[in-house]
Amino acid sequence: MDNNEEKNNTAIKSSGNVAAMDLGTNSNRLLIADRNGVPLFRDVYHVALGEKLAENGHFCRQAMDRAVNSFMNFAEYLDSYNVKRYRAIATAACRMSANTAEFLQEIKQSSGIEVEVISEYEEARLTLLGARLNAPADARYLLVYDLGGGSTEVTLATNGEVPEILATVSIPLGARNATEMFNLYNYNSDGAAALQQAVAGYLQPFLDKIAAIDYHGQAALISTSSTPLRLVSWIKQMPEYDKFAADGVTVATAELDRLIEQILPMPYPERAASIYIGPQRAKIFVAALVIFRTVFQMLQEDKMVASLKGAQEAIVFSLLKG
Repeated sequence: MDNNEEKNNTAIKSSGNVAAMDLGTNSNRLLIADRNGVPLFRDVYHVALGEKLAENGHFCRQAMDRAVNSFMNFAEYLDSYNVKRYRAIATAACRMSANTAEFLQEIKQSSGIEVEVISEYEEARLTLLGARLNAPADARYLLVYDLGGGSTEVTLATNGEVPEILATVSIPLGARNATEMFNLYNYNSDGAAALQQAVAGYLQPFLDKIAAIDYHGQAALISTSSTPLRLVSWIKQMPEYDKFAADGVTVATAELDRLIEQILPMPYPERAASIYIGPQRAKIFVAALVIFRTVFQMLQEDKMVASLKGAQEAIVFSLLKG
């Protein structure tokens, strides 16, 4: 056994390992870290939990099965890495569905994992704390923007060791539910215009609330989720979509605007064939781009930092502190 193998085995057996799980409308994510916060293992499952949720008001059987199976797999990893402390959160889809209680009980019975449905504010707070890890030190304020599958959170906060949230908004529209609600499986001008108007209607009161704060030019706009990471990978012409290489990269919002204009009219087969999008994401990418562009245009910042770091990192560090 070499030294690296011995170190890895020691980390796996450590009783100080912690884990964060984040069940969203589209994906379920796992992060396991050691007692110093160093990531040991990551995994993500495309569960599409919000499939048909906008139409039916509850989770369909197939979506529940996918999510339950992902937690059963996560439970094996928790055992393999000797994880004793974890926090598993669920966000927009579970806040919206009529059969969430039944669903969470099924997860508990099948995997042993207890999942906590968090509020919009707690989701924004956790995302802020994780995204702050990618904040420039000289930024006075943070504008954190998280585009999910079932909701979109935008938060203005001070940039300090303990950031103060000055205002936050949760828009109940994300890549998956907006795709279904506005028929945006492929781009059409009517659906895009209606979605843009709906997003703007939720965001404008937030902008009105923060208008008296002199944050322009002093704020770092940090966007978490796969959409900015994919766009940054494309803009930087990486060999493929690489969320780790794109993490923390700054791009001009004008560049994002030009690329989105290029992608929107692409038919599904062309989006699916893209090394930066892929067949699963391509199904909901048009709505994601419409929401994403509407928000950053209304925020009127010149630059944006793409961030892989978000709620999971915040959970890991809170577990280690506690």
